[in-house]
Amino acid sequence: MVILFSGRKSAVEREIIEILCKYGANYISDKAVSAGDGGFTIISEYKKTDINLKNGIAVFIDDTDRFENQVFPDGITGICEDKNITALGIFKASGIPVISCGMSAKNTVTLSSLGSGSLLASLQRTVTDLSGGEVEPGEFKIRLTKPYTHFAVMASAAVLLLSGIVPDVF
Repeated sequence: MVILFSGRKSAVEREIIEILCKYGANYISDKAVSAGDGGFTIISEYKKTDINLKNGIAVFIDDTDRFENQVFPDGITGICEDKNITALGIFKASGIPVISCGMSAKNTVTLSSLGSGSLLASLQRTVTDLSGGEVEPGEFKIRLTKPYTHFAVMASAAVLLLSGIVPDVF
């Protein structure tokens, strides 16, 4: 399960949903339900939510105080931009692993070789996927079917890698 935390009308959230639905994700929000092939499910949340899952992925899209005091159980992996101080603090307080996305060597997921039709997403260190396996560092060439924000690409690549899927076309 992938939970997207954002404000309503977030363009980046819509990009992430579009990318992940290309990989067969089911999608649920308070306004829409759609079915993919069932490989995984995305849920949009716009306020603090009680989460009771054995495993999953939490993606903070916006740096907003609306999620202050959000708590995550063990088994959740957090994904956020390296500059999202609110999300980093929430994930740290919950004691869960965090995948930071940004353009520096200290981030877990970065981008390089940015071109108009493709890019390289780089996993900088080993992470544990949702099935408990290790995903080794490496670069993943992604063909772009349209322009996306850098964070939408990095977060989507991280979600796919954690779900055991190698990203290749967005």
